[in-house]
Amino acid sequence: MRKIFVLLAGMILIFSSACSSQSNGIDSYINHISKRQIQSVIQFLSDDLLEGRAPGTRGGDLAERYIRSIYKLLDIEPFFKEYFQPITFEAFTTEDLLVEANGLKFGFRDHVVGSYVRNEKEFSLEGDAVFMGYGIQSKAWNWDDYKGADVKDKILIIRVNEPGRDNPELFNGKALTYYGRWTYKLEEAARHGAKGVLLIHTDETAGYGWTVVRNSWSGEQVYLPEDLKNNLEFRGWIKEADFKAMLEKKGISMDELYKKSESREFKPVDLGFKVKISGKNSFRTIKANNVVGVIPGTDPELRKKYIVISAHIDHLGKDPALEGDNIFNGAIDNGSAVASMIMTAKVLKEYQKHLKYSIIVLACQAEEAGLLGSKYFARSIDPSTVLANINFESTPVWEKTTDFMAVGGRYSTLEDILKKVLKKEGLEYSYFSMSEQGFFYRSDQFSFARRGIPGIWISAGEKYVSGRNRLMEFFKGNYHTPRDEYNPNWPLESTMQTIRVALLLIDYINQHKPEITWKGKMTFPVEH
Repeated sequence: MRKIFVLLAGMILIFSSACSSQSNGIDSYINHISKRQIQSVIQFLSDDLLEGRAPGTRGGDLAERYIRSIYKLLDIEPFFKEYFQPITFEAFTTEDLLVEANGLKFGFRDHVVGSYVRNEKEFSLEGDAVFMGYGIQSKAWNWDDYKGADVKDKILIIRVNEPGRDNPELFNGKALTYYGRWTYKLEEAARHGAKGVLLIHTDETAGYGWTVVRNSWSGEQVYLPEDLKNNLEFRGWIKEADFKAMLEKKGISMDELYKKSESREFKPVDLGFKVKISGKNSFRTIKANNVVGVIPGTDPELRKKYIVISAHIDHLGKDPALEGDNIFNGAIDNGSAVASMIMTAKVLKEYQKHLKYSIIVLACQAEEAGLLGSKYFARSIDPSTVLANINFESTPVWEKTTDFMAVGGRYSTLEDILKKVLKKEGLEYSYFSMSEQGFFYRSDQFSFARRGIPGIWISAGEKYVSGRNRLMEFFKGNYHTPRDEYNPNWPLESTMQTIRVALLLIDYINQHKPEITWKGKMTFPVEH
């Protein structure tokens, strides 16, 4: 009990210095934030007590209640009748997974991972293997890998990423579009009636190593019920070396298949063998909540329009199969981002009398499962009432940077507005060096973009005053591992920069009322 008391007491420290300011400028309000306040949120959310904050777990529930308490303490109103927006998820944990083809067997974790999404304790499905190239069907880019082929009840083997990596005129070249993301591949396969999908993993095309895939897909997988109303029973990954071995047993060249898949003339290739996928499965229906507050604006008309600030609560939970530390604490992903969102909301609440537009404060669930909480929220509101989404994700916790970035900024005039703000701050506007890995589509701002709402992931950049690229080190090191733990020695200077710029951006929109629109070619389909 003493440990819990100390951690919760830290939460209260956030607000002890809150006061009203006589200045009309937002700067004096920003100065109310301290390093200790930011620490208190990150420390609590990433404590072992919360067991990795997976949705529907004790730790996930604690995180939701903690955020709700903060909203109440800040006197932020509930957006709905209550602070919680209830969500029902279907959850599945697949074990003893085995993939068989051409007499070869590929075992769970070391070779394949995946999720069987039916309420069956043991499962076995079999289908003709079809190589689908990149599995893309896009009128915008004049590309169709399906070519009208009947793939119902078949097992599709699909490359992640997209063709034309060296051609900036095709799918934006090295900068990944949504059509290269694994989530899109599964959506498209489901639309065409496939029974199962095996995504081919390489570090280069996925943008991360097998360890990230294994850690992300070995535990419980969570889905929105409406996303399971299709024929796709299994969705998973296989290492490229194992796919190659599968083909060689049949005398098929993987290199030749890959070469064909780079052309618009590509057609699905029936591989001439069946794939059998079997294993054990546990399943449950779980309840979780987005935590949604609102800070109403003061203008009689403009207050009907919203700016949404967001960050996801959840992380990967625990993995009992891991020896030693098996808790994915998620201090940076996404404790620091939640802290940044809360501190931003704290300032905006104090600044409320100067706000024309209303501010929605969204702590969303199940981002790690595919942006599910933000997707659910974005589907629940009228997109015409939302000006923009400003999302916090894996917010840097290190020293200052001389640059600043907005992942996804290039797609809307939010980028132009932010550049004006940064110029006054003496900060360089930059693009994420890992943008080719599709981070815009991997974080909650994309749920709003899919609804036609301009959104960005806002963050201090990569030019740290120490000369080290701390952010890249994180994504290539502790990201999605149990090593993402709270460190009391983090300077949090780049966290403060992120909060400050977010507030200045919101204040600019509030004061100048710019029209925020999309620009350039859309790199993803919009939901209507």
